[in-house]
Amino acid sequence: MQVPAGWQVAARLEALEDGVAKDVLIARQLVLLLREGGEVLALQGSCPHQFARLAQGQIVKGWIECPHHRARFRLSDGVCGSGWKLPPLKRYATKLHEGVVLLPDPLVPLS
Repeated sequence: MQVPAGWQVAARLEALEDGVAKDVLIARQLVLLLREGGEVLALQGSCPHQFARLAQGQIVKGWIECPHHRARFRLSDGVCGSGWKLPPLKRYATKLHEGVVLLPDPLVPLS
């Protein structure tokens, strides 16, 4: 498979279970991948509070909950809710190519 210029391989789509978060390490950064039907979301993989791995948290109705302190982040835009005053999670563009999930190279968040 030829990876398109400006992209890097993150995971095989078949390795992502629908509705289950998965951690991947890209350029020494933890990235959370979440497959929802035919779409894959990519967000910062650690909580900005104390860097807990968010893939170990629960996903409930469009939110992911930090496994340590229960701070919740909206999956659609990374915004923190539930009374916490934390910065939003970084979000990354994704691209599906020949059964593979690609992330930008270099790994730069969406603005």
